[in-house]
Amino acid sequence: MKFSIVTASYNAANELLRTARSIAKQSYRDFEWIVVDGASSDGTKKLFKEYHPEFAAAFTSEPDAGIYNALNKGIARISGDWVLFLGAGDELFASDTLQILSEYLPHVDASKTLVYGDVHEVGNQDNLVLKVRNERWEGLDGPWVIGRPVLPCHQGVLHRAQIFTDGFRFDEKLKIAADNELLLRELIAGRGCKIDQVVAKFLRGGISSGNTNRARMIFECIAVNWKIGIFWRRPIYQVILLLAAAVKPYLQR
Repeated sequence: MKFSIVTASYNAANELLRTARSIAKQSYRDFEWIVVDGASSDGTKKLFKEYHPEFAAAFTSEPDAGIYNALNKGIARISGDWVLFLGAGDELFASDTLQILSEYLPHVDASKTLVYGDVHEVGNQDNLVLKVRNERWEGLDGPWVIGRPVLPCHQGVLHRAQIFTDGFRFDEKLKIAADNELLLRELIAGRGCKIDQVVAKFLRGGISSGNTNRARMIFECIAVNWKIGIFWRRPIYQVILLLAAAVKPYLQR
C-alpha cells in the first residue's frame, strides 16, 4: 500500500521544514510526498533541498492561482492508493502513523472512499495541544457550524486515490473551503468511516483560521452547499449567517 501526501506552500519555509521532519521520520516508507510551492520568495526552495534532499525530486516551485490550484497540480502527480493533504506546518501525529494506517486501511470496505481520524490542533512554538479535533460526521440533520454540517478536520482524512483518478478536482474559484465539496459529497453518500486514531497535528494559524477570513469562509461554505444541493436543508440559518458576515465589518468601524 502506498500513500500520497500532498502539500501546497507559499512563503512558509520554516513551516514546510516542520512538516518535512515529521514525514522523514516515518517508519513506514511506502509513500510519496508531493510539494507544490507557489514560487516562494523566502528561500523555501533552497532550504528544502538543503535540509531534505530526499524529497527534492517531488518538489516543484512555480506561480499558482492559490491553494486549490496548487493542490490540483499535486493531485495530477499522485501514484499512491490513499491520499492525505497536509498544509505547511502540519505534521503526521507520530513516527508510526503511516505504519498504523497501512495495517488498518486494507480492511476497510471497498465502498468507503474516506477514512478519517482525530487531529490535534497545536501552537507554533511549543507544539502544545490547543484543541483535539475529533469531529464526527452526523449527517445533514446533525449539528452545523459556519454555515455547513460538521465535517472532520481535513488533515485527518485519508482519501482513496480513485476519487481523483476518476476526475475530481477542487474548485479553484474558492480560496478557503473547496475541500468541503469533496468531504460533503462522499460523506452524504455514506462513503466515509471514522477510525479511533490520531492522524495528524494541525498547526493553528492557516488561511481559514483568522477572523479576517471568517466571512469569506462562511460565503464559500454556503456556496458549496448550494452547488451540491443542500442549501435548502437549513436556508434561514444560512441567510442569517450571510447577513451577519456582511454587516459585521461595518459594525466594527
